[in-house]
Amino acid sequence: MLRRVLTALVGAPAVLAAVWFGPPWLTLIAAAAAAIAVRETYRLLPPAHSPADADAAAGPPDGLPTGLSTGLPALLGGTWAVALVLAGALAGSPSDFGLAALAICAAGGIAALLWMIAAWHGRRPAIAALYLIAAPVYVGGALACAVALRGIDGPYITLPAAAPGETQSQWVLPEIDSDDVEESLVPLPLPPPDDAAPDGAGVWILPAVAGDSLARHVARFANDGRWWLLLGILTVYASDTAAYAVGRLIGRHQMTPVVSPGKTWEGTAGGLAAALIATVLLGVLFPLQLQIWQLVGIGVILGSVSPLGDLLESKIKRLANVKDSGNLFPGHGGMLDRLDSLLPSLTVVYILAATAAATS
Repeated sequence: MLRRVLTALVGAPAVLAAVWFGPPWLTLIAAAAAAIAVRETYRLLPPAHSPADADAAAGPPDGLPTGLSTGLPALLGGTWAVALVLAGALAGSPSDFGLAALAICAAGGIAALLWMIAAWHGRRPAIAALYLIAAPVYVGGALACAVALRGIDGPYITLPAAAPGETQSQWVLPEIDSDDVEESLVPLPLPPPDDAAPDGAGVWILPAVAGDSLARHVARFANDGRWWLLLGILTVYASDTAAYAVGRLIGRHQMTPVVSPGKTWEGTAGGLAAALIATVLLGVLFPLQLQIWQLVGIGVILGSVSPLGDLLESKIKRLANVKDSGNLFPGHGGMLDRLDSLLPSLTVVYILAATAAATS
C-alpha cells in the first residue's frame, strides 16, 4: 500500500502538470504511454494463441515475450499508436482529427495484415490479428482523444447575471499571439440578460465563491480544453479511489467473480457516486459553462464507463493468466493497469467536448 501511495504522489502531479501546460509535454507523455501500453497488451496475448515456443498452460514466464511483443509487430503497434497521438496533437479541428485517424488506422491495418500473412506462425491467427490491430486503435485512439481534447476551443466566460440596473462582464480571448494574451483580456460590458437567459446559461460559481479577481485570472485559460481534460481525469481518479475504498471496507457482493474477483457491487456503486459528486463539484468550479443536469449526466456516464475499461483489461489479463500488465509502477502494475479506466472515459469526454464546441 505504501508503494502504491508513493507512486501516486509522484505520478499524479506529473500527469496534471502535463495537462495544464499542454504540448509538447502532454504529447510526449501520451505518446510514450501509448507505445508502452500497446506492447504490454501484446504481451497479454493468451499463450494458446502464441507461437509454440511461448506456449505454456500457466502463461508465459516473466520476461518471456509472446509472439507480438517483440520485433516488427511491437514496432508496428507502437508506431501506429504514437501516430494517432500526434494526429490528435496536430489536428486543427475534430473533423481533421477524425480524417487523420481514419487514414492512420487504414495504413496500420493493412501493414498488420501483411505482417500476419507473411510472418505469423502461431495458432488462431484471427485472435492474434485482433490483438495486433485492436491494441493500437484502442490505446492510441483514446490517448489521441486526450491530446486532441486539450486543444478544443473553450467557451466564452460569463459572470453570473448582474443585479437589475448593473452590467455583466465577459472576458473574451480574441485571435492573437499567446504572448499577448495577458494584455488582451479586457472586460466587455454586456446588457443584463433577459428572463430566459438563466435557464440556458451554464453554471460557474467561482466568481461568487472566490471573487471576480480570481475569476478573471481563471478566464485567461478558458480558451482551450484543459478544463475538460482535467474534469475527465480527476473524475476517473475520484471514481477509482472511491470504488477501491468502498469495496475494501464494505464490499460483500462480487460483481464479476470470474473476471475480477475483487470488484464488488458496493465498490462500483461507491465509484459511481464519487464520479457524480466529483463531476458536479468540478464542473461548477471549472469554467465549462455547463448546466447542472449536464454535469449530472456526464458524471453518470463516466461513473459507468470507467469500470467497464477496468473490466475489459481484467478479462484480457485473466485470459493471459497474469495479475498485472507489467511492473512499471511499483504497487500499481504496468502502464495499461494505470490507463484501463481512463481510456474509454477520455474518449467519451472528447466526444462530449467536441459536440459542445460544435454547437456553441
